[in-house]
Amino acid sequence: MESRRLAVPMIAFAFALAGIAGCQTTPPATVTVTNDTADRYKEVYRRLVDTGFNQGDTTVVDSILVENPIDHQQMPGMPEGRAGLKQTIMMFRTAFPDLNIKIENMMSEGDHLVAYTVMTGTHTGEFMGMKPTGKPVRVEGFDLLRFEGDRMAEHWGVSDDAGMMRQLGTGGPGAGAKK
Repeated sequence: MESRRLAVPMIAFAFALAGIAGCQTTPPATVTVTNDTADRYKEVYRRLVDTGFNQGDTTVVDSILVENPIDHQQMPGMPEGRAGLKQTIMMFRTAFPDLNIKIENMMSEGDHLVAYTVMTGTHTGEFMGMKPTGKPVRVEGFDLLRFEGDRMAEHWGVSDDAGMMRQLGTGGPGAGAKK
């Protein structure tokens, strides 16, 4: 038992002495691991945001979604699948012609990608039956996507819709309130 109590301090002393004497070992070089699949998923999502939403080019949809994608955050009144996403893009581009979605962060694991975005725009066109207000909006959101191959197959999303409605002055607590 006595030898065990002495062993720990002696080992610690030996390491400390080795450090003082300059016998330190060099830590292993940092290894950078690239994940080609994650990078491809991020590029596909960037294309949806930049080409689809920010530029209003709906032709990108057919090249980045599977034939029958599932959207768990389907916009009310929109058809399912690719057609629904194309109509959603056009609805937002019509209502907010200066629409800009900025990808703040993306992470990918397995066949999933999660992204945090901030959408900004000025409400100058009709939006879901709402007349233009001319007001600017800033809406934060998260998207979770599941991929099949290099195409989006499934989508879940959360966005601050109530916050957007408050900014437009159309409902909810503090509607029309100035910050």
